[in-house]
Amino acid sequence: MLYPTEQWLEKYKQRLNENEQLDDAGSGWGVGFDGAFLFVITDIPLGETTIGELPEAALEGVPKYLHDKLAEIPLDQAATLISEDIRQHLPDQSRELLRQVDEYIVDSTVYAFIGLKDGGCTEVDILSGPDDRETGFILRGSYETWQEIVDGEQDPIPAVMSGDLKVDGDMQRVLQYATATQLLGDVASGIETTHLF
Repeated sequence: MLYPTEQWLEKYKQRLNENEQLDDAGSGWGVGFDGAFLFVITDIPLGETTIGELPEAALEGVPKYLHDKLAEIPLDQAATLISEDIRQHLPDQSRELLRQVDEYIVDSTVYAFIGLKDGGCTEVDILSGPDDRETGFILRGSYETWQEIVDGEQDPIPAVMSGDLKVDGDMQRVLQYATATQLLGDVASGIETTHLF
């Protein structure tokens, strides 16, 4: 599953809702208050990554002549340099991925909405900006930090305590639900993930 993409986020929602431990640990979360999170993933290396450097899964089925033609294009220039005519010759997955890169990575940042309430995930969405939805909590960190969390190399609460993740919202409430917060990271690390960058 390619990260960060809409498809990965949908799989995350599914896994959160399947997790029985989260049912218990998250019981009461978001009841009487806004429990939604905005995950802000900063410093995405869009300008330093070319199409040719994307993982194989992102380019599966791209004809060799097109791959060679597009390989050196930096992702931050793909929207202007890859015409709709060329995009129509790409496999659906590659075309969809380029759409998401064009649409959702704003100033090297992705804004992922995670609706959480009473031990479940109500909704996920990738937003075009930080003000698209109201949330009770914001978790902000670099792509590298989020990658470590998704890979299970770092846990959310220690990442907050070290300053790698910054929280906007009621920190006391986050700590009150530390087990549920930890499970958010555990569930993410349980998804078979291929990082785009």
